[in-house]
Amino acid sequence: MTHTPITVIIPTYNEEHFIKQALQAASFADECIVIDSYSTDHTLEIAKGFNCKILERKFDDFSSQKNFAIKEAKNNWIFILDADEFLLPKLQKQIINAVSSNQHKAYRILRRNFFINRFLKNGSNGRDSAIRLIHKNYCHYEGLVHERMVVNGSIGLLPAFMYHYTYSNLRTFLSKKNKYSSFQAHQKHNKNSKTSYLQLLIKPSGRFWGEYILKGGFLDGIAGLTSTRMNGYGVLSRYVKLRNLNTKTKEERLQNYDSFSLSLNTYAHSHPIKKPLLGYFSFLLLPKLTFIKYYLLKGNALKGKDGYALSYLYSFQKFQQLVYGWLEKRGLD
Repeated sequence: MTHTPITVIIPTYNEEHFIKQALQAASFADECIVIDSYSTDHTLEIAKGFNCKILERKFDDFSSQKNFAIKEAKNNWIFILDADEFLLPKLQKQIINAVSSNQHKAYRILRRNFFINRFLKNGSNGRDSAIRLIHKNYCHYEGLVHERMVVNGSIGLLPAFMYHYTYSNLRTFLSKKNKYSSFQAHQKHNKNSKTSYLQLLIKPSGRFWGEYILKGGFLDGIAGLTSTRMNGYGVLSRYVKLRNLNTKTKEERLQNYDSFSLSLNTYAHSHPIKKPLLGYFSFLLLPKLTFIKYYLLKGNALKGKDGYALSYLYSFQKFQQLVYGWLEKRGLD
């Protein structure tokens, strides 16, 4: 079988904790490109120690960044690898065989996501798949945040998994949610979307309960509960930021949303709840009681959308206190 050359593309921004393993995983390829958005940590220093081509480009959106790197690749077959992902030899061999057979114009890759202390099996953060192996003459990205691969041709599936280490610590994961929610809010704002009270009420809770119950997130223990709760937080953040873009809130804490949410996280980290009275059920009950305290007893219900958002954020802070206590007891913080 004739060898078909492959280029691996790794998009980066401040990925010093993960980039080394990604570059090691890309060693099977004929070319490796790191497309960096001007990292301020040691990402590029680490990358320069490997045989890879480094491109620096100011970030505008995920699709444009990756499409730029794809055009710079010298080979037709491209594998897109995030910096926090890793490939084992079994998948590397399947990639090489797939491009040599040339049966499809793109291939979908199965993925397992690691969160806190385990690979998740359920919820939207459980096992998933993404189109990552592409022929660049037939494929391109569209979309600002959760970019979508457009393929002009058939799509195959490789059976081996790649592994996604999405979690390093709770604060980093929270910051990632804040970054994505900002992009999503701008995307909705550009489409003239508005934030209604009903959306704040239904969307975040619907996302959480849908993943936690209907998609079986509860089967993954505290890790599953935390990942699904984080996803609900991300939805709330998106709609609060959209409201800020449309009609500036008078609530100063919500005007500086990311700073405020990180200050709540800082408090939670320094005030962990290590011995909740009801064990696992405290993770569901205490945040709910905290919401009731702020929304009803402290009068946030009179502040409309702002009051609801603030009450939600304080209840989420209580949840983080419980998670930090759980992590500290297990030496995972």
